[in-house]
Amino acid sequence: AQHILNVELEQRVVTRTAELSEALQTLKRTQSELVQSEKLASLGSMVAGIAHELNTPVGNALMVASALQDQQTQFEAGLDGGLSRSHLNHFLVSVHDSADILNRNLRRTADLINSFKQVAVDQTSEQRRRFNLHEVAHEVVVTMSPALRKTSHQLINQVPEGILLDSFPGPLEQVLMNLTNNALRHGFEGKQNGQILLQASLLPDSWVQILFSDDGVGIDEHSLQKIFDPFFTTKLGQGGSGLGLSIAYNIVTAMLGGRIEVISEVGKGTQFMIEIPL
Repeated sequence: AQHILNVELEQRVVTRTAELSEALQTLKRTQSELVQSEKLASLGSMVAGIAHELNTPVGNALMVASALQDQQTQFEAGLDGGLSRSHLNHFLVSVHDSADILNRNLRRTADLINSFKQVAVDQTSEQRRRFNLHEVAHEVVVTMSPALRKTSHQLINQVPEGILLDSFPGPLEQVLMNLTNNALRHGFEGKQNGQILLQASLLPDSWVQILFSDDGVGIDEHSLQKIFDPFFTTKLGQGGSGLGLSIAYNIVTAMLGGRIEVISEVGKGTQFMIEIPL
């Protein structure tokens, strides 16, 4: 009888182990799908934002080009009847001003497209490459500019030139964008003219420290302990998935081989400290 009980117990253990293993695999697949979904949502939001942002400089350039064309037509018509020096000067000033406006708007357009293209390539390919940290920070600032423009807040790139990494810029950009979205959604609630600072400095043994600081409302102690937990959100039912900071934590610790910590005090802002190997 004892032998039969042992056999039945072993069989139950085998069955339960198989069930648990299958449940774990399903959970891993679900987690992976959620992460991919979050990334795609982030990329989709970025595409919509950049498309909207391009409307302004492209629209300005078209308007100025059209006005310049009209002025050229008038100038040519005036040539037949003879032009005064004042008309000539007026035309030259208009050409100079138009060229300046065209130059600034087209540079802005090129900057937006280049930044978006690099961020999109980095995030979809997740390739390792050599990159300049200041440039990656600049790409994040440009890419997040549509979201920031809807607010009174600023994201300021204070990362010094010359910090070079051989790492994964796409995932790092994802982390910085997730932190920015988190600050805009939670950090500045009920606050105007907030500032987010992106800073960095070299550490010993070929590591770099990246500081992401805001002067917002801060995080209470209870939330601070759960901030990197998946599905933890203080905006349940208001569009918060609770995955943004969890994904950021996993990227920093697993893919980038580093660590991330958060320091915050209610009413005094929040600082995320990321340390990764160069």
